[in-house]
Amino acid sequence: MALRNTIMIFLVAMACLGVCSGASSSEAAHSGVVHKVGDSVGWSIFGDYKKWASTKEFHVGDTLLFAYNKEYHNLMEVNGEDYQSCNAKSPLALYAAGLDSIPLDKPGDYYFMCGRNFEPDWYAMTLKEPGHCQAGQKLHVKVTEPISDHNSVASPTAAPAPH
Repeated sequence: MALRNTIMIFLVAMACLGVCSGASSSEAAHSGVVHKVGDSVGWSIFGDYKKWASTKEFHVGDTLLFAYNKEYHNLMEVNGEDYQSCNAKSPLALYAAGLDSIPLDKPGDYYFMCGRNFEPDWYAMTLKEPGHCQAGQKLHVKVTEPISDHNSVASPTAAPAPH
């Protein structure tokens, strides 16, 4: 409960900073957006992360905030091949704090998964999907460069010279 309250206070404070400062949505994109992965569900086996990511745009300078119960979940950044196969043996990075903030500092594909299995083992053996990743607790985001207002407006072109 304390973790949930802390997260809510953090999110309200972040929202207030954007609203109170009068920042437009294009300015917010330039300064970076904090995306709470899974929104109210957080990082758990109950999230539909493919659907969640499809409703967002991710840009360099944004941050992914993963909130989860560290007794039951972890967070691994993996390569695309390990993401597809849910291979947790060689993560690029491993996080287990329960509230992990991942900066998106370069354009490209980012892959995340939970490396935990269902426990106890007898329960996992009754399931079609033994691991959290296989059950859908994984996320792929495509990060692009921010679109600046300067680049989004077409430059005027000179009219052709009269003959």
